Amino acid sequence: MKTKLFTLLLAVAASVGTMFAESGFCGYDLTWNLTGKVLTISGTGAMFDYYSDTTPWYSYRSSITTVIIKDGATSIGVYAFYGCTGLTSVTIPNSVTSIGDCAFYWCTGLTSVTIPNSVTSIGERAFYDCSGLTSVTIGNSVTSIGSQAFSGCTGLTSVTIPNSVTSIGERAFYDCSGLTSVTIGNSVTSIGSQAFSGCSGLTSVTIPNSVTSIGTEAFYYCTGLTSVTIPNSVTSIGDGAFCGCKSLTSINVVTDNPNYCSVEGVLFNKDKTVLVQCPGGKEGDYTILNSVTSIRSHAFQYCSGLTSVTIPNSVTSIGNYAFEDCSGLTSVTIPNSVTSIGMGVFSGCTGLTSVTLGTSVKEIRNATFYGCTAIETITCYSMRPPTANQDALYDLDYSTIVYVPADYLIFYKVHDSWGLFDVRPLGAKTIETTDVNVTPAENTAEVAWPAVSGAATYELVIKDKSGNVICTLVFNANGQLTQIAFNAPARNNAPQQTQAAGFSFTVTGLEEGTSYDLTITSKDNNGGTLDTKTVSFTTTGEAPQGIDQVPSDQVQSTKVIRNGQIFILRGEKVYTVTGQEVR
Repeated sequence: MKTKLFTLLLAVAASVGTMFAESGFCGYDLTWNLTGKVLTISGTGAMFDYYSDTTPWYSYRSSITTVIIKDGATSIGVYAFYGCTGLTSVTIPNSVTSIGDCAFYWCTGLTSVTIPNSVTSIGERAFYDCSGLTSVTIGNSVTSIGSQAFSGCTGLTSVTIPNSVTSIGERAFYDCSGLTSVTIGNSVTSIGSQAFSGCSGLTSVTIPNSVTSIGTEAFYYCTGLTSVTIPNSVTSIGDGAFCGCKSLTSINVVTDNPNYCSVEGVLFNKDKTVLVQCPGGKEGDYTILNSVTSIRSHAFQYCSGLTSVTIPNSVTSIGNYAFEDCSGLTSVTIPNSVTSIGMGVFSGCTGLTSVTLGTSVKEIRNATFYGCTAIETITCYSMRPPTANQDALYDLDYSTIVYVPADYLIFYKVHDSWGLFDVRPLGAKTIETTDVNVTPAENTAEVAWPAVSGAATYELVIKDKSGNVICTLVFNANGQLTQIAFNAPARNNAPQQTQAAGFSFTVTGLEEGTSYDLTITSKDNNGGTLDTKTVSFTTTGEAPQGIDQVPSDQVQSTKVIRNGQIFILRGEKVYTVTGQEVR
């Protein structure tokens, strides 16, 4: 019996040895050898490209646990290790310069991979559906990451894309639900469509200032994403780029402009015409990048964390459903540069209470404000009523107040759609005053001026210290706004129908800690000047000079290095190492 058992074991061992001892060519000067569960590639030159089921070790693929590629191999062929579900480790030498398409497709057991510095390109779907992959190191010679290269790598928790990479392909990290952090190198110029779509574990993203475009649905339904830092270099944000990012509460911008300040350790441009959370502002209060010319369809759809959006004068169009179901949005200002608003742009924004439309808005398309039942006021600066059928203003209560330029009141009142609402002329509130007074705030200024006997109009002009006109507003004798030419939006009070002792009007959109000159000219019916008054004022928020003057109860100082310079962050202030505040 023992002899028979021993003979049987020898037979089994011989059979196993034969099954797992195979060899052959996998390149003109490359050979492969499979011993047990270890596959070794030896020789020099490029590996052959294969179809998914034509590799010489295809029938053994599920049993291979280790792949060793010896120094001398210059490429990993297409579909080389497709479906090696038992593969747990792979050694890639410094001689390899490229990883072919689908090279490790469906290697679900692979847990880590180091791509050496010699590799310059990672092919499409190279590590597609490697669900067990938890760690990947990308060498600093890789210039491109192919489409779907790491798509479906649900176990991947973090990734650093080196500075050598210039483009991230479509769906490169699609549905990497375990990914919690990503660092993008400073040479990347484009992020492909759906590159990080479905990365629900991703909580923050910093995009370098080399990036000029963010593709369609690039961060689509990254439901865990709470903050994004985008550079002012970005000129295009694709359709639905942040659609479904319902947890997004912080969108920030860093720039190379020396005029920046600090909020929560992030450097921002000071002019507030970039996508930043304003210093001291409320959480969820954002301004779109001043380099962006269009807001594409679905761009911020379902971003329920947004509470306020300011759109700059660079934007000319807003795509369909761009802010649909942003239920936290309470107010919105459409700048003078925008001529049309797409379908359903603000549909489902149930928290929206006030809307301001700039002077150039000519068309409001279907369902723009569908479901916006909380809107109380709409301010239209356009001299002519924007085209808007009843569907565009659907669900607005007829008690909604629509403020319009006084000289064009009748055009709105007889309009088929706008005339259904409570249309009133824009105006300033009445006050008692004998002189021009300005009450500045952080980025607004309330201007009060006296009524002048015989005055038919009051022309209010605000300039910055360089002489640039910020806004020109013309009021009639009753304090109603009749002419508009301004770069900054204005907040208006209810109109007045009788001569007052004086008027006040709040101008918004001014800069924090900035000096202005204000001139008010009163004119008679013939355009003759009756009175001119000029005052200077500075909005609040000017910072103390010197780091030692920062109140001691603020947060401790933090040192950062940017563009080779050292800066000290303390509270919301930025200082040089000599203690001089950077403005």
